[in-house]
Amino acid sequence: MNIRVVLGLIAGLLLAGCSSNPEYQNVDTKKASEANAELGLQYMLSGHYEVSMDKLKTALDYDSDNVNANHYMGELYNRLGRPDDADKYYRRAVSLTDSDPHLYNNYGVFLCSRKEFKKAERMFFKALQDPVYQGRTDTIENIGMCMLDKPDMKTAQEYLRQTLEIDPKRPKALFGMARISFEQGNYMSTRGYLQRYNEVAPPTPETLWLGIRTERILGDKDALASYGMLLKNTFPNAAETRLYLQSAKP
Repeated sequence: MNIRVVLGLIAGLLLAGCSSNPEYQNVDTKKASEANAELGLQYMLSGHYEVSMDKLKTALDYDSDNVNANHYMGELYNRLGRPDDADKYYRRAVSLTDSDPHLYNNYGVFLCSRKEFKKAERMFFKALQDPVYQGRTDTIENIGMCMLDKPDMKTAQEYLRQTLEIDPKRPKALFGMARISFEQGNYMSTRGYLQRYNEVAPPTPETLWLGIRTERILGDKDALASYGMLLKNTFPNAAETRLYLQSAKP
């Protein structure tokens, strides 16, 4: 929802007033809560975390059972590096609904980041139970990447392949498959997935370092030099750059 639209909605609601104040007897607290929650989301997505926090707290003041407000508060605390607070709000949101695949997907990603893999899987599978969920490909990809971090290479490979069958140009899945191929010793396959990745997304320190290690094994000095130069010039302070420079010493 556009911020201006939400602001207009909030203004209208606030003119109606607040039920706890005689001056504001006719407010629809559910709508006021939802409007503030959506505005909080928009501010969060634009990086204005302090304003987002204010709006989300207002949303919860209007309606503490607002699923979206609790969900977005979990997302915000996660971005602020406060995982315990994030988990509290994610769990609260999940307890308030039995049908919110976007919430289940996001909470699954969060749980995976905390290495709570079984809980993460449960959330992902709950998201996939919704037959009209439009983010199914995202969730399938997230399962694959989560299992790669576990690590459960077999399951990761299964879900990342499913992802690429649906959308062959998804960078995260391509890099995930490159990592799996490297671990399996399939270096030509690793090269292929990295080449496909480079066609659809900008390089990262991780992709370049994997390319360097792959080309060292395959013996392509030109590709190795290209990856190395790009890593040094683009990400001079990255940990992968330090590893590369150390490994390149005679």
